[in-house]
Amino acid sequence: MGERLKLFRFQENANLYLKSIMMSSLAQGAYGVIQGLYILSLGFDESILGTILSARMLAAAFASIPAGIISDTKGRRPVLIAGGILTTVGYTGMALSSSPLSMILFSCVVGVAQACQMTSGAPLMAETSSPEERPSLFGVNFSLSMFANMAGSLIGGFLPQQLGFMGQVTAFRVSLALFSIVTLIGVFPVYKIVEHQLHLEEGKKDPSVNVDVGDEESSALEKAKVELKGLVDVMRNRDVLILLAYSVLIGFGAGLVVPFFNVFLSGKLQVDSGVVGLILSLSQGATAIAGLIAPILANKYGKVKTVVGTQLASIPFLLLIALPPNIYLVSFALFMRSALMNMSNPVASNFSMEIVEADKRGKISSLMRISDNIARSLSAYAAGYIMSRYNYEIPYFITAVLYFLASVIYWKGFGGREEEIISKAQ
Repeated sequence: MGERLKLFRFQENANLYLKSIMMSSLAQGAYGVIQGLYILSLGFDESILGTILSARMLAAAFASIPAGIISDTKGRRPVLIAGGILTTVGYTGMALSSSPLSMILFSCVVGVAQACQMTSGAPLMAETSSPEERPSLFGVNFSLSMFANMAGSLIGGFLPQQLGFMGQVTAFRVSLALFSIVTLIGVFPVYKIVEHQLHLEEGKKDPSVNVDVGDEESSALEKAKVELKGLVDVMRNRDVLILLAYSVLIGFGAGLVVPFFNVFLSGKLQVDSGVVGLILSLSQGATAIAGLIAPILANKYGKVKTVVGTQLASIPFLLLIALPPNIYLVSFALFMRSALMNMSNPVASNFSMEIVEADKRGKISSLMRISDNIARSLSAYAAGYIMSRYNYEIPYFITAVLYFLASVIYWKGFGGREEEIISKAQ
């Protein structure tokens, strides 16, 4: 029991971040259920929804590099605070918007906020934990995020139903507005973080150093140039290119279906928002449980086999979602697809950090985020068009082909070289 409690005895900064991410994930889960249904309830079709989702992902992709540079130069805390405030602004704006143009604008705001959170969260946890407690901290962060997301999906599905007396559109708007308050509450713990920035500490060591605003701006510009050059250098690595090709295919496939699960369930199966929220919540629970099995499989069969095997196993269930108009069968297929496709994500993420030297891992992480977001942005736009012009099923068949190709590329690139790659990284 004492060992179990010890997992949560982190440094104060880490505990404050966990409180913040819990509130953020709660709102994110609800937002994922409500947004698509809300947009369709306004009378817009799936192509408009696809454009709005695409704008968010594209904004996240383009904001990733500047957000990362600012995070490195100015600190994690201000970037996380900005991310929380921008999320609140984006959610509130979506709740008050009635035109596609304004929704696209506020969706971009949410995308920039996500880039802020993605680029600063993991570094903050790494910097506020010892090597011994770091695995526990990242594990607790993943679990809290997943279960908070589950709770958000469940509440986000049933809350509009309880507010149904206001009318469908107003119920969705009020629900979005309430969850924007939740994101704002999540900002307050971040305000209490006391960050010890490395570059500030270095400045204190030399009293002769007098840094003015002009020097800081010049330093930031130089860092941006170095960062961009570093990204180009990393891309000359063949293994990185294989990894990026894999990331693009997975991202493009995911963007065709994942953002539209709520719309698919509501439109094809004619279920209400409460059932949609329940199904998505349970599928996230299945993913959380399956994630505990992935490390065991990786230790027994290897990381590459685990990634490829689980992803290939998810494809039949992906196709099963698109075929029968049966709520129970579709729900089961959705649970299995989500669990199998996502369970090896931590394993794949860990392996991706091992194909390059330690000082280049941040750059490959940025490249993968950018490639994934851009791919998802393009495919979300395409999926919206396909669903509005043809039917809901076609994107699922395209995604199945893309997932298969991605698995083949991953296996061809790394299948027989896993031990060699890991030994180089050590």
